[in-house]
Parts: sequence; C-alpha cells; structure tokens
Amino acid sequence: MRIFRALKNRLSEFHRDEEGSVVIEGILVTSFLTWWYVASFQYFDAYRQKNTNLKAAYTIADMLSRETGPTSDDPDAAEVNQTYVNGLNQMFDYLSNAREPTWIRVSSVYFDENDDKYHVDWSATSGSGHPIMTTAAIQNYKNSIPVLPRGGSVILVETFMEYEPMFAIGLDEQTFSTFITTAPRFASCLPWQTYGCGIDAAGNWTNPDIPDLPDPEADPDSI
Repeated sequence: MRIFRALKNRLSEFHRDEEGSVVIEGILVTSFLTWWYVASFQYFDAYRQKNTNLKAAYTIADMLSRETGPTSDDPDAAEVNQTYVNGLNQMFDYLSNAREPTWIRVSSVYFDENDDKYHVDWSATSGSGHPIMTTAAIQNYKNSIPVLPRGGSVILVETFMEYEPMFAIGLDEQTFSTFITTAPRFASCLPWQTYGCGIDAAGNWTNPDIPDLPDPEADPDSI
C-alpha cells in the first residue's frame, strides 16, 4: 500500500508542477507549427492547380464548341485534326502553367436511338501512346453526359496532368483529370477534318471512315 500511496503522491506532484523547459517546449511547438505551415501550403497548391486545370479545360472546350470545320459558307475555317489537338495541348499547358507532363483527349459523341446508347463518332489524343475514347468505354460515363436530342452531339474534352507534390507531406504523386462536355454552338456536330458528320437524309447518323484515326467502334479495349 505504501508503494501505491507514494506513486499517487508523485503523480499528484507532477500534476500540480507548473515548471517546464522553455527550450524543449519551444522546439515542440515550432516543429508542429512548421509541419502545419508546410502541409497547409502543400494542400493549397494542390487545390490551386486543380482549379487552374479546370478553368483551362473549360477554355479549350469553349474553343472547340465554336469550330465548324470548313463549310461552303466558310471554306477557310480551321480543320479539327491531329495538329489542332496537339495545339490544344500546348494551349492547356500555357493556361495551366503546367510543371509536369500533360495530355488531352477530345471526342465527338452522339446518341443512337436505334440501340439506345451513346456512340463515339471520333476520338483523338495529343501526343502518342495515349488511349482514345471508345463506344464501349463511353457507356461508363453515360451519367455524366447530358440527354441529347435526335441528331445532336456533344464534344467531350478530357485533360490529364501528372502532379508531384513539392513536399512529401500528406499527398502522393497523382494524376489530375477533368471531364467536360459541351455542345457545338454553330453546327450539329464537330467534324474531324473534312469527313463530315450528322444525320443523313434517311435519318441515320453518318459516321464516315476516317483513315487517320483508330476506329472507336472496333477498338473496345483501347481505354
């Protein structure tokens, strides 16, 4: 019993003791404040970059929504082709102030009432070695695509950026991505180069063979 009484007294004395070491307490508090400051800066930088990416992606989507491709009324209009898509990637890098590798994917998507599902008319990526969007894969995103009228289509813009935290605190390396759909402003669909697209005289969607792009219907495993 004396041992427990002595231990209780020592604990009581320790509880009432208000003495301390300023140096040790200063080191502990400074370490915690430094960690909190660095972690806060790290999370702020990550959210800032994600927000910048989103704004840059919307800018690219808005640019694409205004394109019509060469028409009889405007034969000199820009063609949406591989060079155009690569240029969009350069624009994205500039707008997002990218520090790490990026790439983008642009797809033209329409809804076929005959089989009640979305179809990819064409899809292209910047650079090389990146998967295109396919008709099989687009079904996984159907809840993110607006309901389309007959003969309507949407432009799907996706951006991808590798993000490496400046400090190894709280965040790991990851990929920031965006998924944006926008409707063409001045046409029913966005053609690839001069191959055309849209509803034909029989009321069916025309999807001409595009020789310089993979076929999104025949390549379901490309994404």
